[in-house]
Amino acid sequence: MTTWIKHIIALIMMSSSFIGFTQNDSLALAFLAKKNVEELKLEQKNLDFEKYFFEALQQKAIGNFDKAITALEKCQDIKNDDKAINFEFGKNYHELKQYAEAEVFTKKALEKDANNLYMQLLLRDIYNKQNNFKAALEVQEKIADKYDDSKLDLVILYIKNNQIDTAKEILIDLEKKGTLDETFLPFKESILTGEVSTPNNTEKKPIENQTLSELQQTYQTDKSFRVLKQLLIKLNQKKKYLELEKQSAEGIEFFPAQPFVYLMHGTALNFTKQYNQALTQLEMGLEYIVDDTLLKADFYDQIALSYKGLKNNVEASKNYNKASALRENKS
Repeated sequence: MTTWIKHIIALIMMSSSFIGFTQNDSLALAFLAKKNVEELKLEQKNLDFEKYFFEALQQKAIGNFDKAITALEKCQDIKNDDKAINFEFGKNYHELKQYAEAEVFTKKALEKDANNLYMQLLLRDIYNKQNNFKAALEVQEKIADKYDDSKLDLVILYIKNNQIDTAKEILIDLEKKGTLDETFLPFKESILTGEVSTPNNTEKKPIENQTLSELQQTYQTDKSFRVLKQLLIKLNQKKKYLELEKQSAEGIEFFPAQPFVYLMHGTALNFTKQYNQALTQLEMGLEYIVDDTLLKADFYDQIALSYKGLKNNVEASKNYNKASALRENKS
């Protein structure tokens, strides 16, 4: 074979190798390009998710619960059945008083995090708002197994489920252990009849017959709920709403499970045009009412006033009607 033929063959082989390398490089570049596009798409999805999620949190923080839900729906399109998203759905629907929807989403969140305290508390509150006290009690029992400081809520739910003896047992057990907190005093006085000594009656006349100034003096030395209740009634009758606001706020600290104190606090806030705060206090107090139809009607009257002050006439009418219906059924 001549020399020039050898050169030609060598050139042909080099060309073939070059073409092969070029084809392989093209395939590799195409693969990398596709991979990069997929990664970019995933990264963009994550960025969009974060954007909509934080938007939902911001909208919820300023009370725009409908807009928060809209943002959460966009998150859901990106990540379906996400635990955090379901929890946020539950919280926003709860705020909108759409309790059926709130229950569904909160349960979904708990399916992925069954021992999450905050999710359990939300579900309990949802059941309470639906007057499903049996289901609320089941959730609260799980909470109380792990958190001793939640026993007050457990006692309240036993009472709402007419399990008075069980409520008594918890109070007696706590008292024996020396761990009965001051917040249990209202239940201690009303449920453990005969087991708790009452303050000595040092008044010269019954508190029901005392003047406002006499009641104020009595309350300085006798911080019992019995005296506080009469003092708040008298302040309300005299339309001394600033003093009523102050005394009822202090009363809630001493007697956080007595609904009447919340009613008086809400009343004072309504008359001083603090409608949002009034609504919050009244809705909290409503949770503590057990078998007192007329007291519940008084609450709905004040809640209606709060909504009226907030220019929400639809909710105002609803609550006025609730109050009227309760009184009609009672009579």
